[in-house]
Amino acid sequence: MPDYDLTRLGSRAFEQLVVALARQDIGPGVEVFGDGRDGGREATFEGTINWSRTSSGGQNELDQWSGYTVLQAKFHVKPGLTPQNNAVWLQKQIKSELDGWIEAAKEHKRSRLPDYLIFITNVDLSAVAKVGGIDTVNQAVRKWLTHEDTYSSGLRVKDFAIWHADQIRSMLDTNQGVRCAFPALLTAGDLLAQLAPEWVSLGAFDAQDPLRDQLLLAIKDDRWIRLSQSGGPGEAKLWLDDTAIDLPATISRHDGDDVVQAVKHVLRLGDTVLRQRQPDRIKRSNLVLVGGPGQGKSTLSQLIAQAYRVALLTGANPGPSVKEIMDGTRSALTRLKLPVPSNRRWPMRLDLAKYAEELSTGAETSLLRWISKRISERTDRTISPNSLRQWLRAWPWALILDGLDEVPSLDTRRLVYSKIDDLLTTAEDDDADLMIVVTTRPTGYDERFPADRFEHLQLQRLPSDDAAAFAQQITDKRFTHDDEMRIKVAARMRAAAHDPLTIRLMESPLQVTIMSFIVEKYPTLPPDRFTLFKMYYETMFDREVAKDIPVARFLSQYRTEIDRLHEQVGLTLQASSEAADGAEASISPQELHGIALSRLLARGFDSSEAEKQAAALVEAATHRLVLLGPRDEGVGFDIRTLQELMAARAITEGDDAAVMGRLRLIAHHPHWRNTWLLAVGALLLRSERFERGILNLLKQLDTDPHRLNARYPTAPALAADILDDNLAVKRPHFELALIRSLLVALDRPPVVDLPRLAAALLRIASNPSYRRLVYDRIESSASAGAARRAASALVLEEMSAEVPPHDARLTTMLNSYRILKISDTEGQALGAWNALLERSVLSAPALAESGIQYRVWGNIRLYNDPDAEAFALPSYFERLVEPVGLSDPDLHVLRAGLQALSGSLFHLAGPTPGTALPAALHVGSTESLLHALENEDVATALDLALSTLPSTHWAIEATLGVAFKPSQNRQPVGPAVLRVVAEANAADNAYLD
Repeated sequence: MPDYDLTRLGSRAFEQLVVALARQDIGPGVEVFGDGRDGGREATFEGTINWSRTSSGGQNELDQWSGYTVLQAKFHVKPGLTPQNNAVWLQKQIKSELDGWIEAAKEHKRSRLPDYLIFITNVDLSAVAKVGGIDTVNQAVRKWLTHEDTYSSGLRVKDFAIWHADQIRSMLDTNQGVRCAFPALLTAGDLLAQLAPEWVSLGAFDAQDPLRDQLLLAIKDDRWIRLSQSGGPGEAKLWLDDTAIDLPATISRHDGDDVVQAVKHVLRLGDTVLRQRQPDRIKRSNLVLVGGPGQGKSTLSQLIAQAYRVALLTGANPGPSVKEIMDGTRSALTRLKLPVPSNRRWPMRLDLAKYAEELSTGAETSLLRWISKRISERTDRTISPNSLRQWLRAWPWALILDGLDEVPSLDTRRLVYSKIDDLLTTAEDDDADLMIVVTTRPTGYDERFPADRFEHLQLQRLPSDDAAAFAQQITDKRFTHDDEMRIKVAARMRAAAHDPLTIRLMESPLQVTIMSFIVEKYPTLPPDRFTLFKMYYETMFDREVAKDIPVARFLSQYRTEIDRLHEQVGLTLQASSEAADGAEASISPQELHGIALSRLLARGFDSSEAEKQAAALVEAATHRLVLLGPRDEGVGFDIRTLQELMAARAITEGDDAAVMGRLRLIAHHPHWRNTWLLAVGALLLRSERFERGILNLLKQLDTDPHRLNARYPTAPALAADILDDNLAVKRPHFELALIRSLLVALDRPPVVDLPRLAAALLRIASNPSYRRLVYDRIESSASAGAARRAASALVLEEMSAEVPPHDARLTTMLNSYRILKISDTEGQALGAWNALLERSVLSAPALAESGIQYRVWGNIRLYNDPDAEAFALPSYFERLVEPVGLSDPDLHVLRAGLQALSGSLFHLAGPTPGTALPAALHVGSTESLLHALENEDVATALDLALSTLPSTHWAIEATLGVAFKPSQNRQPVGPAVLRVVAEANAADNAYLD
């Protein structure tokens, strides 16, 4: 019998194996019951088990069980060195389980008690008669089950069985199909047998395997932390294995949020078998890591990929340099209390921005074809998409898609969604074990991956203690050979980690790392993100100027020109990355030289001097300050936030009116949001007069008829972001005005940015000074119509997801919701709207019967009338607009635009005019709708028509917003920004003409 190493499976995968074997051995009636007392899964079987017909026991046909059988898996991560130790461990596990059953029997906690029990374990037991582990455990269990206390409790187990490791291995030999579904149990021979002869080398990880080359190159690439290329005192490099950190994240569920460690959660999911035809399958087998700028999404994706590379390369005898990285990664995983993955998935980490560039050219490139192209380019070995599909069938994958937020074009993003869905369909058809991990910023993530296939992990701010520990880790690494500096910087970082103001600037790994550079020079720490990144740039510049090298004098003399070069490049790259074909922003060395040369010529330098100094400026920017680094065949910013910082500095250069005009130009676009916030930080640092200018901008922003005025406002989300960025601290009037701007979000149901709006309102409501301001506004919705009640209810439910189950704030939310007095029909509208937005709606009969459980709303049962007639929105809106009196050509334009909503269906329920209940939410191409809204007469007519909507039809108005607002917000503004800045610069440089 082969010695299959069952410990490689991990706890959850072992439970899956148990179910799969039990269904083969006992029968297909084995069902997964849920989590047992110890968090493990229980399986049950109702009926007769004829043991003589199984591979696991019984010598005659009389040896059978008839009744209710419960199977419980007991997995030992590190079995004992001897069978005796294993027997002692297993007895304790079973005794604990039986005590739980006895308690459940006494207190009637379980609806049904077992007639029979089967305990399945991965530990080895001795077969020595009477004194061996098998006999001693059996004797102990039989004694416990026949004890008087057990009988008196009502637990009457007729018989039991124990499947130990050898028995599991024997069952695996009998059921080879089950074994082959678990890669941890496969041998090299198994793998070669599964692959067709022409692809035998694939997956062998020998010298002939292109996947080996890919792993060796990738494990070196992903060791870098991008910021580390800026160096430090002593030029200590920051490797991933030195500075890796796992981050807290929340997973939203209807009964509240689960708080997990992001990487640990991903690796734990990855250790299970994710084949969708697998018994006890995990439906949500993919993940989305959602985090703000610099929060560590890409670094986490690197760590996940490195963990799997280490698992795969173990035993592959790589060279010394790769072994060093593997050892470092193992040490990092140990430090973070993370295991090397048991399920050795093949990791492929891709930059989604580069894939988007490929798709934007019109190429119908599948993800498999793109992966094969990338491997072939990198390894100089051709590998076909068909070969990869064979590999996908044979071996588990971890496909890590980094940077969805860097795909700015909505059309291209939808193509990316489509290609990911295509791959999932292929994997499901091939019964492949595929886990996809996507990273994105929350801003602009409006079209979410379906919640029935993807778990969403919202990365949380780094807790202050973790920030302090990470700061110490960074400091120790950077100042390995400078005790004095290490002590000084560590003390300043500890102080910053406990200062209520500066701790807000140490909530992400990037911020902590940058802070360590800043406190080395500045004992006074920055109050906001703009100043943080500004000081980082200045620190890097001052460090080079202070060096005793020839270029230091040049850097000092031409500091303004170098600043302007970075700003212009940042703005240019930010504008070009707005388009799909420039998602991975870079410019060629020639373009960089051209920007520097144009600037110098405009400033009055003669051509020969300008040419000479332009070359020197480019050299200084790319080789001394190294904020601009190599990217493909050009250069770009290694840290995206630094690109956005420089773009913000370029935008805020000029007179007040021009600057505010530029801010208005970019305010709606998600791609420019961080740039917008950094620009606001720059202006507020410059003068308090900009407080009024920013507030006026927020008031005017949602008065554009082409955007249907204030029906789908952007200002509340911007106000929330300003508050969250700490930009209103010590500015009480400004802070209060921003809070009032944010509260406008409660006027009608938000169609974008709901989680951010709710999180901001929760933070404000957690401040005693503003608590009543928030809840009074919410509770005033009770008498303000169904639309405002719905808005308040949606926000309350989203706020509740941010707090623990027994938090006092949850009670306040529940009380406010009761005050709203939401009717049953209004509740049905809320439940249907929420479920449809998540794309996780079950069949209407099922939801009508069981409902959906929410934390604040309670149980919502969806509307279910099979005879009710659903209506589509285009005809509804046409009737609504008819009294406005549009001309025939304009009406034709509107009709064409409304076809985007033809797949969205509604019911009307309740007394006239009825409550609009969403039945289906499907948005087609919005190009015609956006074209219609460009016509001011059409937009005005639609706005007037919406004013006549009954308040109970709020979901219809919201559906229109869901249809066009994300696309309209992403309309390109980059070319216009570049134009107005260039015109202003030209005017500034023409004062001598």
